[in-house]
Amino acid sequence: MIVAFKERVEPITLSKLKVLNKRLVLSDEEKRYLSNLDKGYQGELQFDAMTETLTSSCLILNELLLEVEKATFQIDTLILFADTLYIFEIKNNHGDYLYKQEGLTSLTTGASIKNPLDQLNRTKLLFKKLLNQLGYNFKLQGSVVFVNPEFTLYQAQPDLPFIFPTQIKRLITHLNNQLGKVSTNHYKLANKLVSLHQTESPSNKLPSFNYDELKEGITCLECESFSVTASHKFLECDDCGGRELLETAVIRTVEEYKLLFPNRAITTSSVQQWCMVIENSKRIRRILSKYMAMEGTRKWTIYK
Repeated sequence: MIVAFKERVEPITLSKLKVLNKRLVLSDEEKRYLSNLDKGYQGELQFDAMTETLTSSCLILNELLLEVEKATFQIDTLILFADTLYIFEIKNNHGDYLYKQEGLTSLTTGASIKNPLDQLNRTKLLFKKLLNQLGYNFKLQGSVVFVNPEFTLYQAQPDLPFIFPTQIKRLITHLNNQLGKVSTNHYKLANKLVSLHQTESPSNKLPSFNYDELKEGITCLECESFSVTASHKFLECDDCGGRELLETAVIRTVEEYKLLFPNRAITTSSVQQWCMVIENSKRIRRILSKYMAMEGTRKWTIYK
């Protein structure tokens, strides 16, 4: 099994939206945006599971957000082989669609989505520019991979760079037949691309929010209910009966706080207010001291 040179992590925008969805009333549009981001991420993970089975000599870089000439572009999956670099645009659409050059139209709802080839061609063009700036001249191949087995696209010409669910197995076989071995030059490029990766897209559509609008408290790990009770050792859910170690629940909730408010100081009092259900500040302090680094002393202590 191949371990990716750059592993995929959940996009920050998606992580923030998941937390906001628990603590804020999102609009229908924002909920659709969250759903689409999550569906896309799950599709990418599905493709990752397939590329991990590769046995050929290659370097896999998942989820790159890059910039060239002030233009930002994303590569879902990039695989470096000896002679060719493969770009894959991953799609997790469900249902029956009709292909037109201007976009794909759902046969169920009539809704249209952008032609993924436009995005792929833009990515290839910008990535080629970046490679030239970095002094590399590899051959590039690009494909759109539809990973959802419940997806069908009608009237798409056979010569289009589309990989449908029934063709993915053949794609993996093709990639396994790539000749040659990656060299030091490939590793240098991979390291450079990872160093250029941006963690958050400037075009994210996060709703504006402030602390006072958000619901405080620890949520159940299982059902996300706020109806929880803190015992000596566990956090127990009054709705589903789920149980979690209290220390784990607190740190999980602190991570949500850090995600939403990266510039706010983490103190015993701020965490106690954010978690709500733990009245004893000494318990909070003990947990923070155990899992986080301390700066300062006594009431001026902050945690990182």
